[in-house]
Formats: sequence, structure tokens, C-alpha cells
Amino acid sequence: MMTPTSYLIALVVYALAAVVGCRMLYVLWFSRLPPILARVATGLVTGILLAPSYAASEMTTIAPALVTGLFNLLFAGGVAAATPAFIMLFISGLVGVGVALVSGRLSTSRPDSA
Repeated sequence: MMTPTSYLIALVVYALAAVVGCRMLYVLWFSRLPPILARVATGLVTGILLAPSYAASEMTTIAPALVTGLFNLLFAGGVAAATPAFIMLFISGLVGVGVALVSGRLSTSRPDSA
């Protein structure tokens, strides 16, 4: 069993790894796309990777929803057990896309049109 300190450290390390991974995806792959599509793709991936979910209905700790959903789908009860995690993934993906679109719209840097 994890202590509260080690649990928080694990969540912070996971979040930092997800953010760094999304930045690398943007720089290496998505930057070749049109700017709006690159922002949307990065926002979607970031939202999916950072989505939290409870591991089970009786648990009080959270875990990444992608991991929780896949493990529950494959090993712990099938679709019924994985549905809450997948709903959270869907909502977080939409929020990530929304944040990406708003941040792109509010950005002060514009590409040259010349």
C-alpha cells in the first residue's frame, strides 16, 4: 500500500511525464500540421492522458482514467466496470480540445501572412 506522500509523488511524476510527452508530440509530429489542427490534437492527447478516475466505485484514490478504463475493461468486470473511466476520458478529451481552441484564440502570437 502506498503512503499518502508516495501517492502524491507518483501522481505528480505521472502528470509531468504526460505534459512533457504531449509537448514532445507537438514538437515532433503535430507542428507539421496546420496550427489549429496541431492545437486540437495536442489538447485531445493532453486531456486523455491527464484524465483522473477512481479505480473502483469503493476506492477513494484516483488513477489515470486511461489505465483504469483499460484494466477494468480487460480484467475487472468488462464494459460495465470501465464505463465511468471512459466517460471521464471523453469529458477530459473535450475539455482538452476546448482549452486548446481557447488558448489558440487568445494567443498574441500570429503567423505572418506575407
